[in-house]
Amino acid sequence: MAWNTTTTKDIGSSSVKQIGYGAPVSINPGTAGRPYMDGWDVRRAYDEGMRRVVWVYRAIDVIASNQAKLPMVLRMNNDPDGELYKGESQLLEILNSQANIGEDSFVFRYRISAQLLLSSRGVFIEKIRGRGGKIVALNILPPEYTAPIPDPRTFVSGFEVWIPGGNRVVLKPDDVLWIRKPHPLDPYRSLTPMESAGMAIDIENLAKAYNRNFLINDGRPGLLLIANGEVDEDDRHELEARFRGGPTRAGNVTVLGIEGGMTAIDMAASIRDASYVQMRDITKNEILAAFGVPESLTGNVGDKTFANAGEEIRVFWLETMEPHLVLLAKSFDKLDDKYYVDFNTDEVPIMVLIKQERQKFKLEEFKSGAISVNEYRIATERKEAPSDLADSLLLNPNLTPIANTKKKMEPVQQPTAAPGGAAVPPGNEGTPALPAAESGQEVPTNVPAGPVPAIEASLAPGSISVKHRTVGELAALLEVPELPSEHEVKSAGGIYISSNR
Repeated sequence: MAWNTTTTKDIGSSSVKQIGYGAPVSINPGTAGRPYMDGWDVRRAYDEGMRRVVWVYRAIDVIASNQAKLPMVLRMNNDPDGELYKGESQLLEILNSQANIGEDSFVFRYRISAQLLLSSRGVFIEKIRGRGGKIVALNILPPEYTAPIPDPRTFVSGFEVWIPGGNRVVLKPDDVLWIRKPHPLDPYRSLTPMESAGMAIDIENLAKAYNRNFLINDGRPGLLLIANGEVDEDDRHELEARFRGGPTRAGNVTVLGIEGGMTAIDMAASIRDASYVQMRDITKNEILAAFGVPESLTGNVGDKTFANAGEEIRVFWLETMEPHLVLLAKSFDKLDDKYYVDFNTDEVPIMVLIKQERQKFKLEEFKSGAISVNEYRIATERKEAPSDLADSLLLNPNLTPIANTKKKMEPVQQPTAAPGGAAVPPGNEGTPALPAAESGQEVPTNVPAGPVPAIEASLAPGSISVKHRTVGELAALLEVPELPSEHEVKSAGGIYISSNR
């Protein structure tokens, strides 16, 4: 769509010299202080694009609707990753409830996304302030009649608004929020997918017009009728009327008798020759690709598997919606100096699944000992646990601390196994541990005085050391009259405990 013209970049005037690409003020200093507007016809973009081409309408509608229905939130500390602010806010009331006296928040934000996708000038939003200077409403200015005024020092010295039949008004930079997608060459323009999809949109319109005319003309291509004999003017007009097609003449039979006969020559390509179906399929894909909207999001999932449709939705939210939301959030953030303005996507089904997959991956890292409990809790948006063990790297299967992510930690000696399979604390190798009788733990009392299968049956791993205990002290700890002899224990397959006097 060749909507960019070189005749004017001024509002309603062709006498202003055109501003070049790049840095317009530095290239042409004479343009400073004058309204800057390119030749893009946003009205035509709507009329011939969104209003007539179903794929353009659906692409813009999908993006704008998904954006407008998301709740907007404020984050603490003016941080994109900060906690949600749960108090009252006049700005949230405007963005989530009523934007101005004539539009609720859904309509207001829908129009913002739609204009951002249609206009190469971006979106101009006027800030309506109350007596105290606070913003009480937001109004969208008409993009075709609004233009920034370039300034070599402040970038923009104001915004000129002109309504046909009215006066020109210059608004201060602080009173206008200008949202635009960065243009690679011109900082005063906004990049729109309509530019790259313009040719495909034109072809789509022409293809539909061709098919419409074909059906109106009785489903026949254009013909050239040649009379082999002489035909006067009245007969020629009659022949044109007889063979002129139209919905009311479909199926009519015409019988002519002309001296010398007639010859008909096909002057148009047929639907098959024009590759009509293939051409329309290609233009559809080009238009949807320019907007970043997969076909399944337009409502056509007939040739898609469940997995393919799900993956297309994932790509749409990650590659199309997320950058679109970031652009709007950073622009709206200029309205509040204390909090960061953001979109809450926690309730979007595909984003919930993506979040669950990320948390599952972090859980596997925790189980393998790669991250600590607190690192896992932070990654899953939970509060840290005030514990040194929560900052430690735990090794499965026993969740044994092997390191600490915040403090230096002494190496942990692993318990060794005694000759009978019982675990013995480090430093007590060769002798099984006894129950901690001194610490108040209950000690088994049903140990016989004679031969026993194994004294280790009454001992617990990790209990007190048995070194420097006499035979009598060991018997007292076990609450038995006396310990069995070495010969009696070994013959029963048990463990002998030396006295180590």
